[in-house]
Amino acid sequence: MSIHDFATLVQQWRDLAATGIPLAPLENRVGIDARSSGRVLTIRTGTNHPGRSEIRQLKDGRFGYILSVFVRRDRPGETRIRDSWVSPPWDDPIEWLEDPRDVGQHPGWYPLPADTEQFGRVEVINHRLNCVLAYGNFREGLLLGVGCVRPPDTYKNYDKVPVTFSLLDQWDQKHSAKLQMYMSRYPVRSEVYKRTTPRLFSGPPDIIAPRSSLIAPPSSTKEVSKKDADAVGRAFEETIRVRSKRERTKVLIGSETR
Repeated sequence: MSIHDFATLVQQWRDLAATGIPLAPLENRVGIDARSSGRVLTIRTGTNHPGRSEIRQLKDGRFGYILSVFVRRDRPGETRIRDSWVSPPWDDPIEWLEDPRDVGQHPGWYPLPADTEQFGRVEVINHRLNCVLAYGNFREGLLLGVGCVRPPDTYKNYDKVPVTFSLLDQWDQKHSAKLQMYMSRYPVRSEVYKRTTPRLFSGPPDIIAPRSSLIAPPSSTKEVSKKDADAVGRAFEETIRVRSKRERTKVLIGSETR
């Protein structure tokens, strides 16, 4: 009977050795590789897309996850990958994008929501990672997902973000590895510069005082009528006075000639 659970196999070898049963050297035992000390899967960043792992801010406010991975079975037997996920330093249930062939999109391209870039289906392993890996088999490519939680502002643009990538096999065993992704945020808009010095024509318009006029301002109608009446009265009195003076002068001259 074949045993595919490596942990169970190792424990049985330990039990046999404890009873004094001679066993083959460690490096000759089936399923053991002394160079990797019991590692079943190799999980690391993919070499076909170096520096491609990125947490990208999308136009709708969410963040897209572009993770370059390499997974290989390093033991005889098989590993059936049932599930996978990536865990950033904050709590975010990231969802992998579905195969475009299954959702009625262009069959050859994976689009990130609210983003202009599309990824060729041949370089994406979203639809190929849940598989059976025999000894020496591997999967390599990009994993695309979308998160719902905004990363903390402590992670600035171009900062490296440590994440944990995990796989779940048919024995409910979790296989994990620490990877790194780059943060890609939209640039923060700079604050509008406020002038501290007044602009040349920024102040209120100058108020020009009216020039003083030599013409007296018009008075009210009542005041004009009263002044006109007084002026006419004085002129009439002056005329009578002048005429009386002339009449007296004529009388005096006439009396002297007689």
